[in-house]
Amino acid sequence: MLRGISPIDLFELAWRVTRGGSLERREYQTQIAGRASKGNTLVVLPTGLGKTVIAILVAEERRAKLNGKILVLAPTRPLVIQHYDAFKSRFTGSICTYLTGQIRPQDRVELWDASEFVFATPQVIANDIRAGRYSLSNVCLMVFDEAHRCVKDYDYTEVATNYHEIASNELILGLTASPGGRMQRVDEICRNLFIKQIEARTEYDHDVKRYVQTTSVEWRRVPLPPSYRAVSVLLREVYDEKLEKLKSMKLIPDLVIVPKKLLLELREQLGARLRRNRSGYIFAALSLQSQAISLLHAIELLETQGVANLKAYFERMSRNPKRTTKTLLKDVRIQHASELISGLNEMHPKLRIVSDLVSEQLKQNPTAHVIIFTQYRDTVDQIVSSLNHEAMRPVRFVGQATRDENSRGLTQDEQVQILDDFKSNKYNLLVTTSIGEEGLHIPDVDHVIFYETVPSEIRTIQRRGRTGRTRVGRVTVLMAEDTVDEAYYYSSLRKEQRMHSILEKVRTTELKRARRKTTLLDYI
Repeated sequence: MLRGISPIDLFELAWRVTRGGSLERREYQTQIAGRASKGNTLVVLPTGLGKTVIAILVAEERRAKLNGKILVLAPTRPLVIQHYDAFKSRFTGSICTYLTGQIRPQDRVELWDASEFVFATPQVIANDIRAGRYSLSNVCLMVFDEAHRCVKDYDYTEVATNYHEIASNELILGLTASPGGRMQRVDEICRNLFIKQIEARTEYDHDVKRYVQTTSVEWRRVPLPPSYRAVSVLLREVYDEKLEKLKSMKLIPDLVIVPKKLLLELREQLGARLRRNRSGYIFAALSLQSQAISLLHAIELLETQGVANLKAYFERMSRNPKRTTKTLLKDVRIQHASELISGLNEMHPKLRIVSDLVSEQLKQNPTAHVIIFTQYRDTVDQIVSSLNHEAMRPVRFVGQATRDENSRGLTQDEQVQILDDFKSNKYNLLVTTSIGEEGLHIPDVDHVIFYETVPSEIRTIQRRGRTGRTRVGRVTVLMAEDTVDEAYYYSSLRKEQRMHSILEKVRTTELKRARRKTTLLDYI
């Protein structure tokens, strides 16, 4: 343990380790850590600006005064191990351990009892406290990384509630780059984590901006080939027909564009009505809603990913035993669309553009690292296959779940190894799904490519934050022309602007200690 070292000295040591020798004092980190040591705090800070350093500073402050444990939670095992390594390198001599579901429950109890610092996913801690294996009462600091996840029934909420109820020296620190673009969501995170104050910084704040590297962002519109348009017209004709029937039933508003979110919410509403009244009207409405969602997904796959993805989706639909799906596939327009794509092998033009972008980047800088984000595993495999030039060393990075024999997931150990290999330059191109968006410490990336836009401002910020950490970065966002890609882009842009506006209103707002149930909405 680093007893006797002041927080500022510790910061200098931490910065020296993480940045390979540079001694650069960042006052905003010590200021935030000082305030966070006095009450439950949500820290909102752009990726790469040292949220982990702030957590270390707060941990040192607590350990200097109290003998309790430090518990650091993160959503995934690779992230847990990343925090474990970071803290262990700072608190030399302290007993650190990470807990996983692969460790026997009794062994977890022994490790918990013996450790000063514990790192785990929330699922492991939630399962153990439900089983009464150990208590959180002697935890003097609990860190919630990627705190934007603390909504609804995610395990963070249960763990935070248990800790708040029994801790003798409670202190909660939430860390996130993006809490969300709705005040209700920010408020829910703060209620679930019992937050008393928000410490937020953007790249434009005076005490932060000199540490932020320039990141250029290019939005590239990609025309669809005529063959794709022909299939899209057929699918949209059937989709519009389903929407018109739902509108005639007064189940959705008469809008020119019906958001996907509205259709998903309709499914919940109809399900609730069905539990009260099992009428044929509701069954018919559910069938229409289900078919509309399937068609919308098919359109998105074709227009934003490519015909190969649509072929795979139609194949999976053909194996679906549900009557709703079988009825949809009997529609002559869907059958015609299926016939058209069966003889179509034209790649989505995005694949060629990605290859060109990577070639250009490696010509400019042969040692460059590039991350390519996409929503779908099928697309990950296509991109990896297309990046086959001599200088390109791509690697597939996906989650654990295995959907079928053609889409095997990666174990967490494999994920950790791939990230290590990317850092050591065995690979220079990381092609990933959303698993690569959250929090992972990946070395300086020169170029981030969005294969498609995403409607979530949180995911957009996380993707973009993979570059421009310690040197100039570059982001390219591909958007298929006149498709949902463009709609999602404008949606995420509006949400991000709204998020910054919310943070400006609520940051450093002190919640009255005597009113535990007071929400941030009462102060705005």
